[in-house]
Amino acid sequence: MTRFLLGLLVVTLLQTTLAHGLGVAGVRPDLYLLFLFFLSFRARPEAATGMGFLLGLYQDAFSGAPFGLHAFTLSAVGFALSRVAEGMDVSGLLPRLVLLAGSGLAVGALSHLLLHFFRLGPPVSALLTVVLPTALYTALLGVVVLSARQFKARLEVRL
Repeated sequence: MTRFLLGLLVVTLLQTTLAHGLGVAGVRPDLYLLFLFFLSFRARPEAATGMGFLLGLYQDAFSGAPFGLHAFTLSAVGFALSRVAEGMDVSGLLPRLVLLAGSGLAVGALSHLLLHFFRLGPPVSALLTVVLPTALYTALLGVVVLSARQFKARLEVRL
């Protein structure tokens, strides 16, 4: 639990400060989703749902989105990711890239559709101009992190 809370603090600091500098054409990675993605593979579905909920609450508090929107979407995606990890081999880089991109699309589309349902959101075209680029950017950043972790593991084996 201490590691999760420390990770939550670090992700919040990075998302609110560093992610703005990483933005490309106004698109920023979703570091909360990336953190949840890595946590969900080691957690039971119930725990992944709870972690997604807490991450989402923090994201809502700092993003200006309606309170509870990201809590709902990240808890649903955390549950789904944990269930997928139970049922199939996701140890390779390509399956994780596909799952991360799909998770980003799911979070973005679900958030967008909920906002649109309550007449609070941007137009439907934002699915292509915001949700898709954010999901792809987050997935690419996830691949970089995964590759760095694999590279570090290979170096440790050689030493």
